[in-house]
Amino acid sequence: MNQRTRNVILFVGISILIFLLFYFRNIVAYILIAAVLSLIGRPLMRAIQRISIKKKHLGKTSSALITLLIMLAATIGFLAALIPLVAMEIKDLSAIDVTSVVDYLDVAFAHLSNKLPHFVADSGADSGMQEYIQEQLANMLNLGQVTNLFSSVAGTLGNLFLMFFSVSFILFFFLKEEQLFSHIILVFVSSKYETKAKHVMTSINHLLKRYFIGIIFEVLGVMILDTIGFSVIGLGFNHGLVVAVFAGVMNVIPYIGPWIGGAFGVLVAIATHLDDSFPDVALPLILLVLLVVVIVQVIDNVVFQPVIYSNSVRAHPLEIFLVILMAGSFAGIAGMILAIPVYTVLRVIAHEFLSQFRLVRELTSKMTDD
Repeated sequence: MNQRTRNVILFVGISILIFLLFYFRNIVAYILIAAVLSLIGRPLMRAIQRISIKKKHLGKTSSALITLLIMLAATIGFLAALIPLVAMEIKDLSAIDVTSVVDYLDVAFAHLSNKLPHFVADSGADSGMQEYIQEQLANMLNLGQVTNLFSSVAGTLGNLFLMFFSVSFILFFFLKEEQLFSHIILVFVSSKYETKAKHVMTSINHLLKRYFIGIIFEVLGVMILDTIGFSVIGLGFNHGLVVAVFAGVMNVIPYIGPWIGGAFGVLVAIATHLDDSFPDVALPLILLVLLVVVIVQVIDNVVFQPVIYSNSVRAHPLEIFLVILMAGSFAGIAGMILAIPVYTVLRVIAHEFLSQFRLVRELTSKMTDD
């Protein structure tokens, strides 16, 4: 077989592989989700394996099953505690009269115009912005949209159940056989590069495990701090908890996520105090909500993120910032969320296969540090 024929076969094979990955993208997504969860659950499984009962340790099958059950129980318990609060919050917000919200905002903008004439000038453009903000807030509180949301969720319950079952099933085997996912990847690697590929997979597993576990602790940390802060300033524990959970989840979106959570907190503060005076009650509460968001973000930036974004993936903060900006420009919010894991994988591969280039050596120099 000559080289030209081999190239044609290789091209056809890669084309078929890309087509299959795209056609079965849902299954590929299930596998990737299970692989990430296996990285998170691996430390727990190893801790379970160290437990001895009558001087005997649990086998891989039993440890994997117990780990899976603990992860499922934690997820279900969290959702079981949260869903009633979210449902109550949605019910309260959707029951609010949209007209009263708009009237309340008119009073709020009038007050701000009097107190801050230089910042809230009475001009046509500012009036248009005011109407736009009112329209957006009114839409967010629209009961019809909430109903449509529930209908959409109800229509996808079958797919969610399929995903839940599929990911759980795959996750069990990824936990039981630690190298299974690596073996799946190595099937597509030439034997010539198998040793380097194995080293790449080991490095990726190590870095991404620390990153995803760090992300979980960051989200939980932001949720706890926001819950405490919102409860202290008078937003109410139930309202504060729902806003804090939303803010914690949004915090996964680098840089802009926290302010999305803060905007939701401001909305809740306004919607739950329509019967109170804006300058005396609502405005101070809004400022306190923003203060809590700022304080939590300072803690997040100083304490959480250096460990997660810098130490776990071993990259410079400026490097991380630029990567996230480029990923956001290319693929929006989804790109910002996936930027660090994808960049970590690419850095590991480049470090192993392209280390002869000076740029690659500079970008991956910290990866060799202990």
